[in-house]
Amino acid sequence: MRNISAKITALVVLLVIPLAFVTSDSDQLEFSTSECSLKEPIYGEIFNFSGLHSELGHVISSVSNDIFEFNVCGNLTRNCNNESNAAACLRRQGKEYVLGRQHELHYRNGKMFLKYLSGVKCENGTNDQPNYQLHVTLSCDYTLDATQLYITPYSQEACSFYINYETPLACLRIPDAVQSNSCSVHDQQTGHTFDLLPLSDMNYRTSDRQGTFFVINVCKPVLYGENSMCPVGSSICRYSPKIENIKERFTNYGTVQPKPTIENGQLLLRHESTTRCASNPSANYSSVVFFYCDKDVKNAHPEFAGMADCHYQFNFVTPLACNDLKPCTGIIRGNELLDLSPLSSVAPHILSKDDKNYTFAVCASAGKPCLANNGACFEQNAQTTSLGNVNSNLRFNQSGSPYLLYEGGANCRISSGTTPWTTKIEFVCANNATKDKGGVDAVKIIEDSNCQLLIQYQTPYACHKQITCSVPVFVQNTADGTGSGGMENVDLTPLISASMNYEAVVPENMTEKLSKDTKFFLNVCRPLVPKYQLGCAGGSSACMAKVTASGAPEEERSLGFPLVALTASNRKRAELLYMNGDPCPEDKSMNLSTRIEFSCNMRAGRGKPVLRSIGDCQYGFDWETSVICPPHECIFNADSCDIVQDEVKMKYNLKRADFTNDGKIEIVYNSTKLTINICGQHRKALTDYSQDSVNIFFSHEAPGCGTEGQMDVHIRLICSNRTENVSKVSGGKQCNLLFEQRTASICNFLGLDVPVLADADGSQSAATTATPSVPPTGGAPAASTITTTTQATTPAATVGPKGSVGTILAAILSVTACVVCLGLFAFSPARRQRVRRLFRRSGSAVRYSRVQSNEEANLLLEPNGEFTESDDDMLL
Repeated sequence: MRNISAKITALVVLLVIPLAFVTSDSDQLEFSTSECSLKEPIYGEIFNFSGLHSELGHVISSVSNDIFEFNVCGNLTRNCNNESNAAACLRRQGKEYVLGRQHELHYRNGKMFLKYLSGVKCENGTNDQPNYQLHVTLSCDYTLDATQLYITPYSQEACSFYINYETPLACLRIPDAVQSNSCSVHDQQTGHTFDLLPLSDMNYRTSDRQGTFFVINVCKPVLYGENSMCPVGSSICRYSPKIENIKERFTNYGTVQPKPTIENGQLLLRHESTTRCASNPSANYSSVVFFYCDKDVKNAHPEFAGMADCHYQFNFVTPLACNDLKPCTGIIRGNELLDLSPLSSVAPHILSKDDKNYTFAVCASAGKPCLANNGACFEQNAQTTSLGNVNSNLRFNQSGSPYLLYEGGANCRISSGTTPWTTKIEFVCANNATKDKGGVDAVKIIEDSNCQLLIQYQTPYACHKQITCSVPVFVQNTADGTGSGGMENVDLTPLISASMNYEAVVPENMTEKLSKDTKFFLNVCRPLVPKYQLGCAGGSSACMAKVTASGAPEEERSLGFPLVALTASNRKRAELLYMNGDPCPEDKSMNLSTRIEFSCNMRAGRGKPVLRSIGDCQYGFDWETSVICPPHECIFNADSCDIVQDEVKMKYNLKRADFTNDGKIEIVYNSTKLTINICGQHRKALTDYSQDSVNIFFSHEAPGCGTEGQMDVHIRLICSNRTENVSKVSGGKQCNLLFEQRTASICNFLGLDVPVLADADGSQSAATTATPSVPPTGGAPAASTITTTTQATTPAATVGPKGSVGTILAAILSVTACVVCLGLFAFSPARRQRVRRLFRRSGSAVRYSRVQSNEEANLLLEPNGEFTESDDDMLL
C-alpha cells in the first residue's frame, strides 16, 4: 500500500484528468480513480463498469446468513441503518452496518477492484484499519455462469470482506469471429462429440523452463487479470517478467481459435498469431495444443512440449479428450463426471401442445409412434414427424448446464428454405429446494419454433452439490523461476475419495480431551462415503464417533457439511471449513464445525488429517500433503540417467526402470519401430504432485519427422499399480510425442504408496509396493524397480470369491454364533435397543440449495430443525 501522501497526490491527478498517468512503468501499473472507468495502460483499452450499476443493488448471502448489498458507480437506493448515502451495507442478525459510502476503482498489474471507503467503526478494528471495508474484485469472464458473485469466507470478527464479481466488462474486447459459445467438434469416425468449452473458465500457466511463462486459455481469449495482460484476442501469450518495458512483456503466440479439429485421429487446436517471430521476421508465431485422454487425471493443465521455427507445441491431458465415456455421461468443469444414464431407462415421455402429441426419450429411442432411430417426434392428424435422431452425447452450455441435441429430423420449412428438425433437451437441477409444482421429474415444452423443439427436464441427476475444491491464488515471481508471477490453481480434487473415508490421527496430547475410543472420519470437499454403521447425518463431511471394542462406530456426531468452497492463503497452504454440524454439547446455541488446514509437504504423499485443536465447538485438523505442492524441477544427471529430487533427497534411475532397456524405450512411428533414448543432455524433469507424475521433456532426432527431423518428447511417468504405456505421435513442423508410462516404481519417488487395485468382483487389494527410490547420498545404490505386467501383483493372502470346504464350514459356524448372540441380546431391553440401531433406517432430512454463489449452500432442515438419519446412515 502506498502512504497517505502518495494516495492524495494520485487522487488529485485523477480528479483533474481521470485517465491520465505518469510515465514510469510502476506508476502505470498501479493507480486508482474515483471514476467508474479506467484506461488500460498497455493497449489503451477503456474498461467501463457503469453497466454494473443496478437500481436494486447487488446482493449476496454468506454461509453464516450475513447479507451483503452493494452497488457499483453509485449508492444503494435504500437506506442502510437509516443512512441514505451508503454504497455498501451488511445485514447481520437484524442489524445493519454501513460498509462504505463511496468507492475507489483500483488497478494493480491487471487486477481491477473496487474499494469501498468510510464504513462505520468495526468493534474488532485496529489502529491502521478501524472501520469496516468491502473490496469487490472485478474479474474477466467471457461466458457468464448462473452465479457471478462469490464471497471469500471470513471469520465473524472480520472487519474486511472480499467479493469476486465475474463480468465481461472486466475483459478486453473479444474478436467478432470468436463470439460463439461453442467449442466442440464431432468425430465422424467414432460418432463422439468433443466439447472443450468447460476449459475456458480459467487461464492456465506453463513454464518454458527457461524463466518465462505461457498464459493459455482454451476456446476463449486469455482472461485479463493480474499479470495476465495479454494482447487483445490472444489465446496463447508469452509472459516475460524480466522485461522492463510493460508493452513488451506479453506477446501474442496464438490468436483465439474456438473450433477444435481432429487430424489423423488427434484432437487439437491450432492458433495463428499476428505477431512477427523474433527469430524469423518473415513468419508469424503459431501454436498448437494437442489434447490427450486421461479419465483419471485431476487438475488438468497444459504443458509446454517444445518449439521449432517459431511454432510452439503444448500437450493438454484431460478427461474431456476421452471418447469412451459411458453413454449419457459427461465431464464438466473441475473434472466432475455427470451421469444422466439412469434417465435412459425411463419410459418415453408424452407431452401435448397445440393439438400435437410429442414423444421423446433421454439417450434412448422414443419408440412408437416415432421411427426406430428417433429420439423425439410429434404426431398430428395421424401423421408422425421426426424431430431428431437419438444420441447419447451429453453436452454442456457456457454455464455448465447439461443438454442433449437430437439432430437430423424431418425437413422443416423456414423463410429461407428447409432445414432439418432438431430437439434440444435442457436438464435443470431439481431437488427439494428447487423443484417447482410439477414435481422432481417435471418435463416442459419451452419452445416449438424455428424448426427446433426445446424441452426442459427437471431432475436431481442434473444437480451439482459439490463445493469447489480448487481455487486460484496469486503467485509472485521467484528467483528460481518456479513462481509464475500470476494466478495459479490450488487444486485438492485428487484428495477427494469416492471409495473410503480418511481416519484422522489423534496425537497423544489430544487424547486427554477425548475418550480413548473416539475416532474422526473425514472426506475432502465432498460428503463422507456411506459406510455400514457410521450414522452421522447424511451429507456430513466430518464425523466423530465412539468406537466399540469390535471397531463399530456408535454415538456419532456430525462435525459439519461441505458448504464453503476451498480457500487458499498462498500456493502451498489452503483451508476447508465444514459447518452446521450437530448441536454443540457445550453450547446448544452453536453447531459443531470442522476446520482443515492443508500445507505442502513433498514427503507426505496424500497424507492424513491430524487433530490439532478442540475449542469453541470447532475441531481443527492439520493435513500435510504433497498434492498442494507446486511442480518442482529435479536435477537430471545425464551420465547416470538419474532424476534427483534434491529437496526430499530422493533419486530415480531410468536405466534400471522396469519399462526401459538401459534407459531406452521403443515406439511405433510410421509403421516402424523408433528407439528413444531418455538418457542424455538437455533433459528437464519436473514433478507434478497433483497428477501423481513426473514429466520429462527433451528433443530427439527422428529422421523424416516433420520438416525439421526433430521430435519434441514429453514423457509422463505416472504412479500406478500397473505397468503399461501408451504413446501418441502428432505430426507438424516438428513431431510431438507424448509417452505415458504407468508404473509402481515411480510411486516412492513421489512419496506415494502404490494405489490399491480394484479386482473384477469390485473388491480392492493392495498392489505389491516397490522401493524404486533411494537418497542420493554416499554410496547408496541406484533406484531398483520391480518388474510387473499390466496386472498388479495380488497378495497371496487375498481371499477370492470362491471358498474351500473349510471356509464354508467356518462361515456356517459364524452365522450360528451370530444367531445365538442375537438371542441373548433379545432378553435385555437395552441390548434390544442396540441391535435395533444396527438395522434401523429412517427418512432423510438433508436438502441442498444454492444461494447466490457456488461458494455457499444452505443446508435446509426439516421443520423441527433437527437432523435425522438418512437412508444411507447404516452404510459407513
